[in-house]
Amino acid sequence: MTRRSILVVALLTLTAGPLLAQDAGEAAADSLTVRLPEITVEAARSTETAASAPFAVSILERDATDLALTPGRSLNEVLRPLPGIWVNDRHHFALGERISVRGVGYRSNFGVRGIQVVLDGIPLTLPDGQAFLDVVDPATVRQVELIRSPASVFWGNGSGGVLFLSTEPDEAPTFRARMQGGRYGAWQGLLEGSGTAGAWRLHGYASGNGQDGYRDHSAGMRFRGGLSAARSFGDDTALRLTAAGDVQDTENPSSLTQEQFRSDPSQARPAFRDVNAGKQSEQAQAGAFLSHDLGGATLSASTYYVYRSLDNPLTFGYITYDRNSGGTRIALRRTEGRLEGGIGIDGGVQVDDRLEYAGTVDGAPDGGVTLEQQETVLSGSAFSYLRFNATERLSVTGGLRVDRLRFEADDALTSDEFGGDDSGSRTFSALSPSVGLSYDAGPARLFAQYSTAFETPTASELSNRPGGRGGFNQQVDPQRIRGFEVGTRGVWAGANVQFDVAVFRLTVDDLITSSRKESGREVYDNLGTNVHRGVESRLTWRATDFLELMGRYTVSDFVIDDAPDSAIEGNQVPGIPKHRGYLQAEVNRNGWWARVSGEAVSSLYTNNANDAEAPSYLLMDLRVGNEGVDLGTSTVKPFVAIDNLLDERYASSVVINDTGERYYEPGPGIRYSAGVNIVF
Repeated sequence: MTRRSILVVALLTLTAGPLLAQDAGEAAADSLTVRLPEITVEAARSTETAASAPFAVSILERDATDLALTPGRSLNEVLRPLPGIWVNDRHHFALGERISVRGVGYRSNFGVRGIQVVLDGIPLTLPDGQAFLDVVDPATVRQVELIRSPASVFWGNGSGGVLFLSTEPDEAPTFRARMQGGRYGAWQGLLEGSGTAGAWRLHGYASGNGQDGYRDHSAGMRFRGGLSAARSFGDDTALRLTAAGDVQDTENPSSLTQEQFRSDPSQARPAFRDVNAGKQSEQAQAGAFLSHDLGGATLSASTYYVYRSLDNPLTFGYITYDRNSGGTRIALRRTEGRLEGGIGIDGGVQVDDRLEYAGTVDGAPDGGVTLEQQETVLSGSAFSYLRFNATERLSVTGGLRVDRLRFEADDALTSDEFGGDDSGSRTFSALSPSVGLSYDAGPARLFAQYSTAFETPTASELSNRPGGRGGFNQQVDPQRIRGFEVGTRGVWAGANVQFDVAVFRLTVDDLITSSRKESGREVYDNLGTNVHRGVESRLTWRATDFLELMGRYTVSDFVIDDAPDSAIEGNQVPGIPKHRGYLQAEVNRNGWWARVSGEAVSSLYTNNANDAEAPSYLLMDLRVGNEGVDLGTSTVKPFVAIDNLLDERYASSVVINDTGERYYEPGPGIRYSAGVNIVF
């Protein structure tokens, strides 16, 4: 690691050195000033701005250059600069990225758990608390908001953090076509445009990407699209309509044992290859958002609908379902005066028609039906939020939310081997308080907050009963999170430095944990209590008008504090490294743009027993492109990208607590790609 660290520093120095030698007059302070954004934080239901929020929040805005000249293949590429979030890219499409915030969500071996994810105002985290991000195209994400603390007061179930993604453009009407190809058979195509039609502002995109894959049996392709329309009615009313969808078909190479990982990380798990395991899915969603300015207050209402279908051939069986979900949100906010705040109600419904077969042969269902049931989730909640501006510098905030959820299973397979009707239900309720302080100290904002979150088992987790029968698991209960944090963020204007530091402690009670049986099926139970402690930091230095340096560092001490098995008490929580560091230099000069980055990750345990671990690694990436060659009626923006310059062998993700000790999901060796944008 020492040699590699030296290489990172050397490359960053070689990139920045000649540029820093330019005339200092070109780096006039008035052209470099950086400020904290005063924009409203949509991830906090518009209750705070990024500058004044009493909790840890990060805002990432991607400009046209970043969008055009980076590959945009994975959310990891977009989110890596943000502190507190840990994204594992599996480098195949079957399971998506594993995402955790301060360790919340670490246990998810498919989909996203414990984190509220919202795309263009539509919650991807459904009423049962699980999100699938297949519909998100990283190449179109323009703004990211990340709340790093528990936030059930805003979003309810599964809100250990909030990730709010937006594809809406701010630039003038434009149209671009993008093509990209690279190693391991990777390809990408994108058409995107924005404009006006009468009073409407329109934006739309369509994309496709695919790969043969670094690993055997990891080929896949996916197609995505999105459309939005917005307009104003007078000066006080705004309406926005949005829709998005995706279709994908992919193979699943699964995970490897340590011996397989060391001998040949490009191989697939033989059992998954033999049955042609994979995933075919479709997702479509639409939403409408209306806001009306009442003068000193704002009334907002939204409604959304999400459809998803899945065919999932696996080693232990074949799972298929059709999902319909939707919801409505209404809120009234007072937005000025010494006393600000709001009230609101949320309601949601999710209906899954689930069918499972005994086996899989060549990617198709085989054997008899082992489970056939309809799973329904109903949720209702009310919340309030109050902000008291005690002085011009000091504010006190408090919030409270009450949630009630009902899960119902209607068993249609009453003549199976278990005999009889396994229909059943579970009802959960939660009270989620929060309180925070915020103080404006001039160049820095100081904050402290106590907040809470809860996370129910999902419908699929409840249906995975240890005995394999229908209905719901009656033993697994919700987990609850209590969090406290203190921190500061701000700008040192004289040095053009922006900083963000937070210290936190989370207590996770009745932790929902999973274990994968030898057959491949996962079952769920409550472990006990985890304690998550850590420090998050991010520093950005605008050195000149053409050079920016950014670094982030996170140290985590996540411990299993209490468990039914006393042998694992005091062990580290698996799946999360203790140390993560990231450093990047970005140069923009004379029409050329470049970014070189390095990410160092310490080793991490792969199971609760802490007797197996994934090794530490260092990844270096390089992006180079041109901001535009004018061809008259169009502008061409070419780019090249190289990932894993050091050809590091590493596990990009792990399967936690796998019974067969197949913990490792390898990342690819050195990768390169090249592409071009044509802007009209």
